[in-house]
Amino acid sequence: MAYPGALSRYGTFSLGVVVASFGSSLIVKAGLGCSPIASLPFVLNLLVPAVTLGTFTFLINAAALAGQAAVLRREFRPAQLFQLPASFLFSMGLDVWLWLLRGWTLSSCPARTALLLAGCTVLGLGVALEVMGDVMYLPCEGFCRAVNRKYAVPFGAAKTAFDVTIVAAAIAVSLLCLGRLAGAGAGTVVAAVSTGGLAQLFQRLLRPLLGGGAPLSQEE
Repeated sequence: MAYPGALSRYGTFSLGVVVASFGSSLIVKAGLGCSPIASLPFVLNLLVPAVTLGTFTFLINAAALAGQAAVLRREFRPAQLFQLPASFLFSMGLDVWLWLLRGWTLSSCPARTALLLAGCTVLGLGVALEVMGDVMYLPCEGFCRAVNRKYAVPFGAAKTAFDVTIVAAAIAVSLLCLGRLAGAGAGTVVAAVSTGGLAQLFQRLLRPLLGGGAPLSQEE
């Protein structure tokens, strides 16, 4: 491994988390639909504005970590609890970036589309750095890995099912409680289908510089 030690790996992973939170924030600001993981927190934030998007995101990640413990049972390791601080960093990053971008509003469709694509690109870079850090998963991905490990469900299929469930919940809650669609849209689909490919691309570009991490294409 090209890293001089664990500190570099954790630094790369943490940088990836911060970058990913920035990408997710750009997608939210584009207003064309959130990334899958942010769709339900976005709707809940509309229902309870006093609780931030980042706070709801953290709560969903905490629930995913509890889900890991329920799936793995005795195979769940205390080290997996370190996913909570990583999730807190991502969630806090969302709130900080959205606060910094609070005065930035785009009205034209081309500008919003460009911002969406920029957000997806930045999110893909963040995911690539997280994977190349090779130290842990964020809780939602960790839950999908637990399902993969315990029930031999392919990781990609578990991740798709998880994302679809979150987006479906966002659609249901928004329609039932707000009377309109919120949180999910064309941007959600674009983010869902592009992030993995962009992350693989950034891994190939950055591997000569950073090394580390199994390529996303090798996930089971």
